[in-house]
Amino acid sequence: MSADRGTFDVALCQYEFGGCESVEALGRRVERLFDRAGEADCYVLPELFASDCLPADGDLSTLDPSQRTALHRALADAADDREAVVVGGSYNVTENGSVYNRCPVAVPGEPVETYDKSRLIPEERTAGKRAGDARPPVVEHRGVGVGVAVCYDVEFPELVRDLADRGAEVVAVPSWTASEAGFQRVRRCSAARAVENQLYVAQVSVVGERSADLRGTGRSAVFAPCDDVVGAGGTRLSLPRDERAAATCSVDVDAVRRSRADASVRPYTDARRGEE
Repeated sequence: MSADRGTFDVALCQYEFGGCESVEALGRRVERLFDRAGEADCYVLPELFASDCLPADGDLSTLDPSQRTALHRALADAADDREAVVVGGSYNVTENGSVYNRCPVAVPGEPVETYDKSRLIPEERTAGKRAGDARPPVVEHRGVGVGVAVCYDVEFPELVRDLADRGAEVVAVPSWTASEAGFQRVRRCSAARAVENQLYVAQVSVVGERSADLRGTGRSAVFAPCDDVVGAGGTRLSLPRDERAAATCSVDVDAVRRSRADASVRPYTDARRGEE
């Protein structure tokens, strides 16, 4: 397996809105994206891509309990079949009169874990969404810690620093940006979090247009630290802009571990030293 080589294969699955008649049909589209990406240790889908199987009437359309069950089953089956973590983007859910933006995470052989996005943009709050109270998860697969931050979450350094402190070496960022400013903000912050925490960030966009309320723009990418151990480039993979696409990037986790100990600049390690 790739982790035995010190590397970890991350699949970016850039979903394009187009309308989907059911969760089952949505699952088939996702499987085709996974197939297109190829074999990986972790598959990442974008924020609120599951809205594509709901009426195109805005950001607050929610999955009902049977739809959530069907989606979780599809994600869990994919995780088991592919022996990989599946970060299942997100969907809207109504509980106790409040709407949450919920990210399901499937790990082989385990129940699907969920995380409610904890940093909401003002527009989401005004529309009636509620932020989750729990910290975002870090799951382990093949000896690698995989953390989750949903879109706006990644713009808060302390949230991603907490993931790193809890063992994340790869952070998955499902995102939905409908404007150029939003796309640039999430992309640049994802790159910054990779540098300052000496880890990899896999940011995945939903793209295309189904209606005025369901449209996205972006370019999924994997970002890395920029140093003399991991490498100078910073960007490991960048998908085509604004079209359905999927590809896999192999990241060197051993290099990140060496970077934290031996690189000529060590922002994560030095920040922790300053807290002692």
